[in-house]
Amino acid sequence: MKHKSDNKGRFTDLVPGVKRLDIDRINTYQNRVKKTLKSARQAGEFETDFSSIGFQQLNHFQDSFYNSGITKKQQRKLRQGTLPIEDRLDLHGYTQEQARIALNSFLDHALSSGFKLLIIIHGKGQRSSGRAVLKLLVQSWLAQQESVLAWCPAQANHGGSGASYVYLRNS
Repeated sequence: MKHKSDNKGRFTDLVPGVKRLDIDRINTYQNRVKKTLKSARQAGEFETDFSSIGFQQLNHFQDSFYNSGITKKQQRKLRQGTLPIEDRLDLHGYTQEQARIALNSFLDHALSSGFKLLIIIHGKGQRSSGRAVLKLLVQSWLAQQESVLAWCPAQANHGGSGASYVYLRNS
C-alpha cells in the first residue's frame, strides 16, 4: 500500500513548480470580478457623476453580478424572480443626472427601511439608438455600492432585460 507522501513526492517530481492548494474548491469568476471592481474603485475609475463616464467604459459590465455574500440558492431564486420585491424604481424618461439622484435616494430609503430585494426599471434603450445607456449606468453605479450583493436581469413579467433585480446586504 502506497502512502500519500509517496504520491505527493512523485507528482511534484514530474511537475516542478506546482504547489498544493490549501482549499480544494476555487471560484475564479467571483474572485476576478471582485478584484476588477476593487481595483477600479481604488483607481477612481467609477464615479457617481455619470456624465463623465464614456459608453465604451461601461461595456465591460455583465448583465449579472453576484457577490460571494449571496448563496447559490439565493442567486437561483433571484434569477427566477421568486423572491418578494419590496420596492421599485422606474427610471423611464430620466436624464443621467436625474437617474443618479433618484438611485441615490432610492437606495438610501431601501437600506434605511431594511429592504432586501428591489427592482430598478431602466429600459432597454429603444429610444437611445439601441443602446441601453441607463442600464449600463445603473450597473456601473451598483458596482460601486458595498450594500449591493447582487443584480441580474428581471423576469419577463417584471420587465425582462429592461429591468434589474437588486439584492441588498443586511444593514
